[in-house]
Amino acid sequence: MKLLVVKRTFLLFIGIIILLVFIFSAGYAFNPIVNTFKNSIEYQKAEKQVLKKYQALDNKFEFMLPADWTTMEEAFNGGEIIYHLSFMSNDKTVHGFVQIWDIDKPLKQFIDESKKAAAGVVDFKYYRVKELQTNAKKGYLLDYSRRTNQDKYIKAYEAFIEGSNGRIYRVSFFVDESNWKQQYLILFNRIIRSFEIRN
Repeated sequence: MKLLVVKRTFLLFIGIIILLVFIFSAGYAFNPIVNTFKNSIEYQKAEKQVLKKYQALDNKFEFMLPADWTTMEEAFNGGEIIYHLSFMSNDKTVHGFVQIWDIDKPLKQFIDESKKAAAGVVDFKYYRVKELQTNAKKGYLLDYSRRTNQDKYIKAYEAFIEGSNGRIYRVSFFVDESNWKQQYLILFNRIIRSFEIRN
């Protein structure tokens, strides 16, 4: 009788262990599915986020940013930056700016010189440049991660679009690398696609 009770207790114990192993492994197996579902919802939010229209240079330049972001227009001395609008997301995760530059050199040369000027001063984890075509305008997309003074990394996406008469249209998008979400790319691309440049 005692042996039967010990046997049942042992089998019950083994059964509980098997059940726990199954529950933990099932949770681990379904984790990617749950994450994919969460990402899908976040992607949909990025696609459907309401944008607000901004205008500059007597309506010769229009662009859009999320309506709930904080923005602030600033003036710069020196003449090269003729328009600057800073922005920050309502959760303070994303920040950046939209600018118009007035320069006397080709855009590619400007990009190359900017990278050379940063060499030795800025510590890049990676730095990529690729050509960009949007609304019949050519430009470049910069994708890089740079170290901050606090030994963290900032992920950056910057688009430079070539206008006429030496004008460059720029949007820069910065996020702490630890807070980066892939769906931010959707939002960034929506902002770039919203650029309307009328010469």
